[in-house]
Amino acid sequence: MRTWLLVVLLLATRAQAIDCAKPEGTTAYGVASQSAEARLSYLSKLLDEEGQAARRWTLIWGGSYGLLTVAQLGVMSLFPANEQPDWYWGALSTAVGVAFSVLDPLEVLSSGATFAKRAAVATPEETCQLIADGERMLAEGAEHEELGTRWFIHAGNVLFNVGIGLVLGLGYGRWTSGIINAAIGVAIGEATIFSSPTRLISGWKKYRAGEPSSGVAVHVIPTAGPGLGVLVTF
Repeated sequence: MRTWLLVVLLLATRAQAIDCAKPEGTTAYGVASQSAEARLSYLSKLLDEEGQAARRWTLIWGGSYGLLTVAQLGVMSLFPANEQPDWYWGALSTAVGVAFSVLDPLEVLSSGATFAKRAAVATPEETCQLIADGERMLAEGAEHEELGTRWFIHAGNVLFNVGIGLVLGLGYGRWTSGIINAAIGVAIGEATIFSSPTRLISGWKKYRAGEPSSGVAVHVIPTAGPGLGVLVTF
């Protein structure tokens, strides 16, 4: 009985003694300042869930753009020759949307679930390496997501679709359809950008810095001499 208790205590002490390196910028409020078990659990859950979100986003938008491209090319021949530019330039616009949705995907799209499976069966010896792998995926993913929502991505969407409209207007005299094409293209492009997964951005901030306690706290503390003092923290 004593031997069994000793083994349990040794294993518990060993698990608690795991101290993996923390990323630069970690504060006392960040998840990274917690135990190795808590850190791995946080990374596993976040990367797996964001991987699922990234797959849904890619499937929905990539599939929608693909169907629109095929549909526009399919019906183009049903219209008079002077109206056909509306359709093949529209198809070009949605084909670019396919590329935007599918090319350069987040790593978690294919690796988030795999990481969660590895974390679920990790041994103490594997924990620190897994945490390092998860932190890398989280940091790079957060940077990737932030880049995909920067102002120049929105500007590029507007300029590209306005350009399609100008081609139809200046090149073919199709100003009405050019304006409609540009307006619809900008709207769909913005919806694509705004709906893109972004949880890794806030997740990385929470992992390193967390959120300090808010409000005012009052503590009663002993003073150097006899008596008590009051400490107010913000």
